[in-house]
Amino acid sequence: MLINTVASNVLPDMNLSTGETATIESAGESPAAVRAWLYAQVQSLLVLAALGWLLARLVWLYYFFGLFFYLVAGLLVGGLAFRTARKARPLPKARLVRGIVMITLAATAITITWEYRHFSGTVGQPPKFAEERNRAIADGRSSRDIMHEAADQFEKNLRADHSPGGVLGYIKWSVRDGKMSLTVGGTTEPIVNDHAGWVWPVRTAAGALLLAAGLWFSLESLRSAVPVANVLKPGEEYMEDD
Repeated sequence: MLINTVASNVLPDMNLSTGETATIESAGESPAAVRAWLYAQVQSLLVLAALGWLLARLVWLYYFFGLFFYLVAGLLVGGLAFRTARKARPLPKARLVRGIVMITLAATAITITWEYRHFSGTVGQPPKFAEERNRAIADGRSSRDIMHEAADQFEKNLRADHSPGGVLGYIKWSVRDGKMSLTVGGTTEPIVNDHAGWVWPVRTAAGALLLAAGLWFSLESLRSAVPVANVLKPGEEYMEDD
C-alpha cells in the first residue's frame, strides 16, 4: 500500500514509533482529511469556473497559444488547493487522480459553456452587419441592438439545425463544419468557427489534459505522509558532486 511504503521510507530518518507510524497511515482516512480534500476540490472548481471565462477567450489566440494558459490555470488553482488539502495527506494516489479527473471534467464543461456564450455574444460584432448597424443608429437605436439580434438569431439557428441548441447545439455545429449564414434584418453574413471540424474536439481535449497536468504537478506531493522540500535543514547531511 502506498501509505505503508511512504511510512517505511521516512521511518528511519524520523525515528517514528509504531504508534506514530499508525497515526500517519490513518491520517489520510480521518474525517478531517476527507473534509480537507473535499473542500480543496470545491475550491478548485469554483476558481476554475471563474477562470473559465478568461480561458474561453484566450483559447482563440493564434497558433493555439491560448492552450498554454490551461496549464497555468491548473498550476495556480492546484497551488491554492494544496494549501487547503494539506491536512488530507497522505492522500492515496487513486483518490487524488479521481479528484483531479472530476475537477477537470467539470471545469471543461463550464469553460465550454463560457465559450458558447462568448461566441454567441460576439457573433454580430463589427464589422459584420454594418448596414444594419447604420440603419439602427439612423432610427435612434443603439448599435448594440444589432449584436443582441445577431446573438438571438444565432441561437435560433442552432436550435433549428443542431437540436437541442444551446451548448450542445454549439458543440455539434463546431464539430460538423462550424459554418452558418446568419441573417439580421435584411443583411446576411457568413459565420465561421475558426476551430471547426476535428480541430475543435482535439483542441478541447488538449486544454483539458493540460489543465489536469497542472493540477497534478501542484497536488501530487499530497501522496507523501510528510511535507516534501528541496531545502536542507540545519545540520542535515548532503552530498557534493565533483
